[in-house]
Amino acid sequence: MAPLPVIAGIAGVAGAGLQIVGTMAQARGQREAGKAAEEDAYFEAAQLEDNSKEEFAASQRDALERRREGRLANSAAQARAAASGGGAGADAPTIMRIMGDIASRAEYGAQAALFGGESRRAGMFTQAEATRRTGRSQRRGSELSAMGTMFSGLSSGFSSLAGAF
Repeated sequence: MAPLPVIAGIAGVAGAGLQIVGTMAQARGQREAGKAAEEDAYFEAAQLEDNSKEEFAASQRDALERRREGRLANSAAQARAAASGGGAGADAPTIMRIMGDIASRAEYGAQAALFGGESRRAGMFTQAEATRRTGRSQRRGSELSAMGTMFSGLSSGFSSLAGAF
């Protein structure tokens, strides 16, 4: 049978070894959590970019619709003027002015829709880049945290190991 101090020394060495192994596992977990956070951020950023493209496409469709409505309103104004007998062509300056105002207003609405879509798209692209940066920062932070955990655990483990002798 081994003397008690030898058994205590073996147990101390085993405990220190387990502490070091546990520290390494904890550090790996911290690194993996940071990597997962970065991957999640990149996925979210890609979704934001996709949404921004859809948002701009919707504004383009809205602009087309506003222009179409302007053409229809002009057509209706011209038909009403012609039906009233007041003239509907270049010989009717009031009707031409009204139709010009309708066309201008429709184009203004179309341009406003496009500007809004472009503004939302730019905002989403900026948000996507910020999300990616956050993910990278989380990964870097987890790597530094894992390194600190490793150094701390190794230091404690080696101190325990040294105390076993």
